[in-house]
Parts: sequence; structure tokens; C-alpha cells
Amino acid sequence: MNDVIGIAWYKDGPTYHRALAIFIDSENMPATFEDWKALIGRECEEIKRTGNIAIRADIDPETFIDWCNLHGFHANSQGRTAFVNHVVLEYQKTGKGTVIE
Repeated sequence: MNDVIGIAWYKDGPTYHRALAIFIDSENMPATFEDWKALIGRECEEIKRTGNIAIRADIDPETFIDWCNLHGFHANSQGRTAFVNHVVLEYQKTGKGTVIE
């Protein structure tokens, strides 16, 4: 069986920029949307090469903060990982989600 791997996803440059503004560890993130996109492109290729499935975990900066507060996380890598894992679990339960092609 293929593994399902979630990817924190930002729909465009303005969304990524807003996300960086709320992340308390933004210094650990790629500096630009283009840099993030290049990194994710390589990661997705590796995921597909190994026969696994990549699922988008769309992060909306405004609602991500609410999600983190509700679930006891900060807006950092742990919060992003928890959110991504939540999206993966929902996909595994329901089959609903966006597969990265």
C-alpha cells in the first residue's frame, strides 16, 4: 500500500507572504514563494518516484491561527505538521483531498 504524505501548501505568493508573517519560525522557511515552490516541487517528485501519494494541506494564514489555537499548537513547524497530519487522516478516512499530480 502506498503511503500518503501531506504537504503544507500555499496557493500563491500573497498567501505565502501572509503565512510567513504569522509563523513564529519563519526564518526556517524558504524566503520567497518561488523558493518554496521549487523545494516542494523536488519533494513531490521524490514522493511520486517512491510510489507514494502527496496530498495538499492548504494553509490559509487567517484560519490556520484559529486551528492552532483550537488544537493547542503555535504557528510554527509543529503546528504545520499537526495540521498536515490532520489533513492526511481526513483523506485516509474519507478519500477527500487534493492529490498533487
